[in-house]
Amino acid sequence: MNKTVYFLIDCSGSMRGKRGDVVNALMEEVMRTVVPEILAEKLSDLKIQFVVLGFAGADSVKVIIPKFDLDSFPQRWYRLSDESFAGGAPTGRAIQAVIEDIECGLHGDIDPDALPPFIILISSGEHTGSNPTYDEVMECAVKGSIKEVISFRRADRVAIGINVDEKGYNSLKKFGRISKVMEECGFSAYYDFPAQSDALFESDALFELMCRVILPLS
Repeated sequence: MNKTVYFLIDCSGSMRGKRGDVVNALMEEVMRTVVPEILAEKLSDLKIQFVVLGFAGADSVKVIIPKFDLDSFPQRWYRLSDESFAGGAPTGRAIQAVIEDIECGLHGDIDPDALPPFIILISSGEHTGSNPTYDEVMECAVKGSIKEVISFRRADRVAIGINVDEKGYNSLKKFGRISKVMEECGFSAYYDFPAQSDALFESDALFELMCRVILPLS
């Protein structure tokens, strides 16, 4: 059984400064806490892969950490510099890149043994770009019937908003989707952080959710 975990990180200019600090603190905590816990608890027949993508500029999506098996995944986060955050936020194109990857677009053949992926979007909630727009790709994900969209729809998805306004909050809420079981356990498909990195460490529920979604059979 195989499962892929995607991190989609907004690297636009709106994330520069304190929001970027939260991104770095969050990813450092994932490496320090979540990855070791998953390594300790995962089943022997469950293959877990991680990939970290950044998006910014003119519909640009870049690989920050290539797809790795969990056993060889780097347990250190190399901090994104302030200069790493620039340009617009083509969130729709980033989500489309994940949809394409789920159906073998970027990293090889379709995996018939794959479990639904887990997708984590980290953003200020400001969306730009038109290839496709964020609203277009989310509308298609909700109502579309093609195989690629159905695979994305089945995925567990969590949005993390960093210092978002009401418009950004309402927009990012569209992205999230977790199972009823997870909701009944008190978890959420959306987490909101102010633009200060120390607030991150008050949200143990987010990291527990990551572990429980990634290890669905443990």
